[in-house]
Amino acid sequence: MNDRGAHRHEDDLVIQPADFRPADPRAAKQRPRIRPASLLVVAALALLGAVAAFMFLGQPVQILVTPEPDSLSIDGGPSFALGERFLLLPGDYRVRATLTGHHDLDEPITVVRGDNPTVELVFRRLPGRLVLTTTPVTDAEVRIDGEPVGRTPLRDLPVEPGTRRIAVSAPRYLAWETELDVEGMEVEQTLEVTLEPGWADVAITSTPPGAAVLVDGEAVAGQTPLTTEILAGEREVSVQAEGYKPARRTLAIEPGQSLTLEPFELEKIDGLLAVVTRPAGATVTVDGAFRGRSPVELELAPGRSYRIDLFKAGHERVGRSIRIASGEATRLDVALPAILGELRVRVAPAYARLFVDGVDRGPGNQVLSLAAVEHSIEIRKPGYVPYRASVTPRPGFPQEIELALKTVEQARIEAIKPEIVASSGQKLLLLRPTAFTMGASRREPGRRANEVLREVTLTRPFYLATHEVSNAQFRAFAPKHDSGSFEDYDLDDDDQPAVNLSWFDAVRYCNWLSRAEGLPEVYVIENGEVVGFDADAIGYRLPTEAEWAWAARYREDGEPLRFPWGDERVPPEDRMGNYADRAAANLLARSIPEYVDGNVVTAPVGSYAPNARGLFDMGGNVAEWINDFYAASAEDLPSGVTDPLGPSRGDYHVIRGSSWMHGQLVDLRLSFRDYGTDGRPDVGLRIARWLE
Repeated sequence: MNDRGAHRHEDDLVIQPADFRPADPRAAKQRPRIRPASLLVVAALALLGAVAAFMFLGQPVQILVTPEPDSLSIDGGPSFALGERFLLLPGDYRVRATLTGHHDLDEPITVVRGDNPTVELVFRRLPGRLVLTTTPVTDAEVRIDGEPVGRTPLRDLPVEPGTRRIAVSAPRYLAWETELDVEGMEVEQTLEVTLEPGWADVAITSTPPGAAVLVDGEAVAGQTPLTTEILAGEREVSVQAEGYKPARRTLAIEPGQSLTLEPFELEKIDGLLAVVTRPAGATVTVDGAFRGRSPVELELAPGRSYRIDLFKAGHERVGRSIRIASGEATRLDVALPAILGELRVRVAPAYARLFVDGVDRGPGNQVLSLAAVEHSIEIRKPGYVPYRASVTPRPGFPQEIELALKTVEQARIEAIKPEIVASSGQKLLLLRPTAFTMGASRREPGRRANEVLREVTLTRPFYLATHEVSNAQFRAFAPKHDSGSFEDYDLDDDDQPAVNLSWFDAVRYCNWLSRAEGLPEVYVIENGEVVGFDADAIGYRLPTEAEWAWAARYREDGEPLRFPWGDERVPPEDRMGNYADRAAANLLARSIPEYVDGNVVTAPVGSYAPNARGLFDMGGNVAEWINDFYAASAEDLPSGVTDPLGPSRGDYHVIRGSSWMHGQLVDLRLSFRDYGTDGRPDVGLRIARWLE
């Protein structure tokens, strides 16, 4: 900092004097004054402006209060009353009103510009005051509109105005109800209720006197004769005295109506008679009236004698005279003499055991004396089928049982039926197959490549239906089945074979037939497909190809047939079976020109002579679905097998036998094999099942 700078700073700090001039007193006297009148004018103008603004901005609101209030005010801002209307600025307000005897009103309202609302408000009356008393009881329950409000006497009870249901109840008194119009507004209303008794005085006497009395099982104080109060309604009155039977009556008691009952005549209690016989089960009669079977307990009136008779088949009749005292327990124990008859038993083999009525009586060969009643006789020996019979010995007429027990195997063989009838009415014959040769030699005229020559052994006896399944029989399973027609010739008559059905339809029919007879099903079907085959099941099924071939082709002497009619003659004699004869020449591409069978299409099942085994239509009429999957090669059709079921899988199933549509040498042979899966007008089915 230099000296000039320091000098300037010091000059800035010096206080300089100023000139002073006194104010002119006259100038102060010359200021203008505001007059009061001017202020009033200004205030009036401001008020008028505010009123004008309020009138311009205010909304008229009509406020209706029912009934007319004692006072009414609006809080929340300025308001201007115009009769029932109030001028209010937009905003929120509260309407407050009072009226004697009513609840105060305090309701919010909102005023919106452009809206001219009407607000309707209603006062609620204050509760009334109820005074309620009851006689002759002073502790009764009171309910108003179903809700308990206390017990009498009630004083100054607040009750909401309106119509109210008043109910009063007290034990042993009739219920009382009424409707009361409650005025409210703290007005006092009085109800004086007189309750009517809910009972009647009932006078009860008995012979002898001094009996206890019970009403609905509850004891009444005192003994007969007495008068007691019984509540109204249906009541059971019983009178009891020691040594006497109780007496009971059902009474309809009316409240307030006194009742005198006829005296109760008490009877002395019965004596008890226990009747026991040896053997038990004897018929017991008392004075000729049936009273049960021994052992039995009988209640008998005292003071007299009774005739007791005892009967049991095979035993002598026994009678007794009994006198019973009141309350006395007596036992009658009688051994009934048996009436005996003689039974002689002779049985082979030796050492069989004899059982009579389930009791082991020793070796089978003996003479028995038995009561002349029906007895269960059983003779047993291990490894043999038991013998059972019912025998009634007759005194003086000896009876005899003589027999030889059968071994289990003998009985099983004898029980086998040579033929059975299915529930559908189809007859099946029992066949016992042997070893044989399937297929055809390469040298056989008409032989096809799928007719593989192979050795087969069948060991399981089986039943095979004598007839093909008819339309009527198949419709019992599938009512809507229609075999249709061929070139306007009907295939659907009831006695014609069922055709136009698939292999799956055929096995479903077999399972249905098994279920109908309670047999295990052979085919396992899931989700509409065959997924398994139960070879142990003895239900109905389609024949295996080996079974069909053996039954159709081989004679009793073991020689095979080439054609169903049994010899080498082609064509066969007329009416040897239903094939494509000359009548079908106009329908089919190939037929037998010189042959006549009497039917253009399918014939009623069994129309022609059966084969040597009693089976009909094993050739002709319709070809038949077979159980096995179809295969054609020697690899898939091995030789030297036992009880074959065919390949384990495949796309098609075997069809065997010629039909009404076949007229060529190759088709008419019994070794002819076909295959398919869908229905055809010339393919039906025949049922089979294993013996065991």
